[in-house]
Amino acid sequence: MNCPKCGFEMGRNRRYCEQCGADISVSVRLYRLSNRYYNEGLKKAKVRDLSGAVIMLKKSLEHNKRNIQARNLLGLIYYELGEPVSALSEWIISKHFSPENNLADYFVEKVQSNPAKLDAVNQTVKKYNQALAYAKQGSDDLAMLQLRKVIGANPGYVRALQLLALLYMKNEEYEKAKRCLLRAKNTDVANTTTLSYLAEIERILSPDGQAVREEKAVEGVSYQPAVSASFQEDKPNYIAFITFFAGILIGIAVLYWLIVPTVRSDLKAEYAAQERDYGVELSSYTTTISVLESEKKDLADKLELANKEIDDLQWEIDSAVKEEFDAAAYEDAMLVLMEYPELLAKVTEAEEAKDEDKPLEVLDDLIAYGKKLREVETGARLRKKSEEEYERIFKEVAARIKVYGYTRGHDLYDDGKYKEAVADLLAVYQIGGNDADTLYFLGRSYQKDGDEENARIYFQELVRTYPGSDRAKMAHQCMEGLE
Repeated sequence: MNCPKCGFEMGRNRRYCEQCGADISVSVRLYRLSNRYYNEGLKKAKVRDLSGAVIMLKKSLEHNKRNIQARNLLGLIYYELGEPVSALSEWIISKHFSPENNLADYFVEKVQSNPAKLDAVNQTVKKYNQALAYAKQGSDDLAMLQLRKVIGANPGYVRALQLLALLYMKNEEYEKAKRCLLRAKNTDVANTTTLSYLAEIERILSPDGQAVREEKAVEGVSYQPAVSASFQEDKPNYIAFITFFAGILIGIAVLYWLIVPTVRSDLKAEYAAQERDYGVELSSYTTTISVLESEKKDLADKLELANKEIDDLQWEIDSAVKEEFDAAAYEDAMLVLMEYPELLAKVTEAEEAKDEDKPLEVLDDLIAYGKKLREVETGARLRKKSEEEYERIFKEVAARIKVYGYTRGHDLYDDGKYKEAVADLLAVYQIGGNDADTLYFLGRSYQKDGDEENARIYFQELVRTYPGSDRAKMAHQCMEGLE
């Protein structure tokens, strides 16, 4: 493990950091608890108790948020439950804590290598949310239709199966609801929501007012009194009664005078011995309690110090994460970047075609994607590697928009289609970067279209940015013709 104060990597069973000397006994306990919860979560995951595994793994991360194995396993379970967004969030946080030799790289790469599947899963999540909205509005038919599509695309989506079963139960289609819940149980065998729904269905389907009757075999006993031929009344025997009571009194006297004192003496001796033993034990316990209280005070002081250090580290990490990393926004940005391979294939196919006008057919897709890229705030959305990938993609898209956008915009200007020319040249200016030719024809297109105010803006920028150029001189002449 690493020292939480200085980050030095230490061996096992250490109480103090070998480099800075900090007491790490509390951190060691926290790490052990985290590993114990991770092992419990792993056991539950192996028997497909996925909801129980999620609880254990979350507890593991509460004790040690840097437990990479627990975080990666939690991401896998989320993905199995049909929640890729949560899975990607866990894997991305895992990569943030451990960039080197991390299985999260493999998981993220596998997800990103199939953008079509990721898009399909993302669509299922959107459809589930739409179905949930329909259900809240009371549109059960629309909700069930959406949920059947979701389950068809993602059969293991437990929440969708549970919601569909609930709607079936609401419409008294209990057999269909039961089938949905059994499918959900195959994915997560101990999900409490699934089990409670199944129990409710069993209660509804059971016959009302009928109890199970148990048959008990009762043996009959016959009794016949004995019959005597004659009957004589016996005379009372008073001597027997007197002798009986006298024996009882003598026995009580012997017990009181002989046995009771001996027993009392033995009990007193036993009580005295026990009292001595209890005194010794009490003294030992008092000493132990005193030592433990002293240790408790020391541990409390150390724990307070450790908590303060942990709070300081957490504050630093939270501040850094808050400023530099937002998991949800990062996911949105990554989804934008993952659209690029499909667009690149389409553009490459058009560029390799023999027809020179073919690339112009994908220009609108390039412009739309370029606008999406411009909306990504790289400083707040992306980490270092992702930001480098973003810069590379943006440069490639911007370069193509600059070439194809200017070509088509110039052709549209020559054809007298000034509004369409403005749209293309403005996209070049905003995404591909401006140059003298782009600014000039953008201003001319606005001028030809009758928008002299915007024409003047771009002519002035041309003169200011490229003074002394031929296009700047032409822009001067054009501005003289403006009102």
